[in-house]
Amino acid sequence: MKKGIFISILIVIFTMSANASTMWDLQGSKYAVDTIYHAVIGPGTTQTTITLKGTVNLKVFYTTTDLKNPNVNLRVIMGKNNLLSTITVPNMPDSHNDETNIFFAGVNADFFSYSTGPTGTTVSNGIMYKSYKGTGWYAFGVDKNKKLYSGSPYTTFKLLSPNAGQGSVKAVNNARASNEMIIYTSARGATSGTNSSGTEVGAQPVNGGLKSNGTTTMRLTEGAVSGKGSMTIPEGGFVLSGNGYTENTIAKMREGEEFSITPTIYFNDIEVPDIVEMAGGCPMLLQKGAILNTQGLLDHLSTRQPRTAVGYNVDGDKLIMLVVDGRQAGISVGVTSKDLAAIMKNVGCSEALNFDGGGSSTLYVKELGVRNIPSDGSNRAVKNGLFLSTPKTSDTKIATIRFVDWSKIARQGSYYTPQFYGYNAQGVLVDTNLTGVQLSCSALLGSVQPDGAKVLFDGWGTHTLTATYGTCTATLVVTVNATGAVDNIIEDSILKFYPNIIQEGETAFANISINTDLYIYNIAGQIIKTAKLRAGVSPISLPVDDMSKGIYLLNFKSIKENKTQKLIIK
Repeated sequence: MKKGIFISILIVIFTMSANASTMWDLQGSKYAVDTIYHAVIGPGTTQTTITLKGTVNLKVFYTTTDLKNPNVNLRVIMGKNNLLSTITVPNMPDSHNDETNIFFAGVNADFFSYSTGPTGTTVSNGIMYKSYKGTGWYAFGVDKNKKLYSGSPYTTFKLLSPNAGQGSVKAVNNARASNEMIIYTSARGATSGTNSSGTEVGAQPVNGGLKSNGTTTMRLTEGAVSGKGSMTIPEGGFVLSGNGYTENTIAKMREGEEFSITPTIYFNDIEVPDIVEMAGGCPMLLQKGAILNTQGLLDHLSTRQPRTAVGYNVDGDKLIMLVVDGRQAGISVGVTSKDLAAIMKNVGCSEALNFDGGGSSTLYVKELGVRNIPSDGSNRAVKNGLFLSTPKTSDTKIATIRFVDWSKIARQGSYYTPQFYGYNAQGVLVDTNLTGVQLSCSALLGSVQPDGAKVLFDGWGTHTLTATYGTCTATLVVTVNATGAVDNIIEDSILKFYPNIIQEGETAFANISINTDLYIYNIAGQIIKTAKLRAGVSPISLPVDDMSKGIYLLNFKSIKENKTQKLIIK
């Protein structure tokens, strides 16, 4: 015996969507996490925005970078390439005057003093700007092969002079104390800024600026001067300044000689060669996946504040730059350092470092602007930033397209005009409002409008929407939810479909005025039967093993742009 119809329709498959939540645990407090933005912003890199709702509300912005991508690199930028300038994060790339790279995303980095620059050791493009000479401060470093390091840094500097022999330089562009030898570079300003209780010499570079990953050769151009201090730093050059017993070494150096400075950088007491980028921060948040007890290390770490952090996964090939907004009542109140650590762990980090926060916290994307809302109400000028870069190119030809929406949930009967990003072959985002894209989709999802740029969601369930631009294609997962109860009789001037609602075992009929094709789908969305219906009244039936109670779908081709009808079987 065969029961009447029917049609097994698509059951909605709940994929991850903008309205689907997951749960995070932040130090014992549960938060519902919703992704509200997710897009590719450059080679190997996505930017994601999420909200957390729990005991308080939070808004988090972060980039995720695949460092295996050959077109992406990490760079530390010093505003105007010196220690004195303060520049907003969006303006840092232009102030850096790099004609070979595009800096497509970045965050603020180290804590800083307006008079002395960033707190910790700072290296940019292989040049040593400053070294931290104490303990209790931390750093994030990158070597020439994009291997990542973090933890407690320490740097030694070996001096070799043909007249004075070997000596030890304590630090770069840092305050000089008793019995210390310090080297000052032109990034420090016009003078060394020292007091009169020492001896100093001036020098010009022979092979460029003070290197972080090799030996720098200098020519002494101004002989030893004692008891004066604050020697003028030659343009693009150096001052070597000593106090106490180190003055004896400097006094033996002779004008015209060439001497060398060679740094050695350590992380957690292990020598690390070839560091080319480095920025300080405090404290370490995560080490080997463990959340550290940090909240007493600085006075503000136990209160809810805007925060910036950098971190990476256990394999060291995925980098996260992250900002949590704060000081925004009801929207995002900020986090403590331990909550920040928990967030960094939840986004995939094994190691993480706290950068400067508060009004400094800024996440910037070149083509999209500042993504968060800095708590000052405007972008704060800071000393340095950590940026993602890619080699500069003039190629603007679209090689890849993507929907701006990363998923879509819509109501049945609604219209949708998606926006698109366009990327060149290098993965650079070159168009944030790409036009001329044509849409296509199954009639189970909806009807593409005549202009090809808009779709009417008159279907139901979860399906893909396809976009085409030249030879480029992209797809978007769309879930269309029903608008409510189904009419008992679906009727228009061409098609009458009845009865609806129908009892199990009954037969449904389609009364149509033109010939059409009927497609019937199972619960997996696969076509299980097709039929050619002739004009007139046609019964629609299927074997009993293809039936079940629920909502079903019929797709009538050639009727009003592939008309799709729902049916309820009780």
